[in-house]
Amino acid sequence: MKYEKSDLAALIRKTVYEVTQIKVDGGKTNLLDTATGIRPADFLYIFDLLEKELHIPAADILIGHSYRIMEVDAMSEALLELLE
Repeated sequence: MKYEKSDLAALIRKTVYEVTQIKVDGGKTNLLDTATGIRPADFLYIFDLLEKELHIPAADILIGHSYRIMEVDAMSEALLELLE
């Protein structure tokens, strides 16, 4: 399947909701922000589901990036790069 950045952003939001029951709306929302209420352990499940869905090592987006990579927009861009 050919993904667009918007598809990946929607997938990230959907996956976060499936794991945490927390809705993430904005693209600039940093998933690490404590205000989101996402527990650190939840990221293991979130990345696992993203990897299974996309068939790529999604956690590799963390390598060489700052914490800003965990913003939905930045995350979807990085995943798109891994898919290319």
